[in-house]
Amino acid sequence: MKRIVFGLMLVFFSLNTVAQVQHYEVKPQHIEKAADSLTQIYSAKLGMTPKQDLLFKSSLEDFLLLREEVSQKKSGKAKLEDLTRVYVEESSKMSEILTEYQFELYEKIKPGIQPVDTVEKD
Repeated sequence: MKRIVFGLMLVFFSLNTVAQVQHYEVKPQHIEKAADSLTQIYSAKLGMTPKQDLLFKSSLEDFLLLREEVSQKKSGKAKLEDLTRVYVEESSKMSEILTEYQFELYEKIKPGIQPVDTVEKD
């Protein structure tokens, strides 16, 4: 009887441990490098804290991936509209990470650092 109880406890704890393992999405190397570079530029200009740097970079990676998807799948006016939408969503997310002063400065310098792509007419 003790062996059965011990076996059940072992199975329960093994399953519980496996359930807690987190799987991280692997992002393409060029996205990580671009996010690193952009984060360094913004951090120097905005005076971000190390915690802000990490959050900023993580969010930036997500939005760079979105931009790449849009650029590959769309063209013309639809591409420009979607890129503009992603651009605005990115700014909205960054407002949650940055202080009010940092965000105001970010909004001023972002068009020079990350301009919205231009597209050819359909």
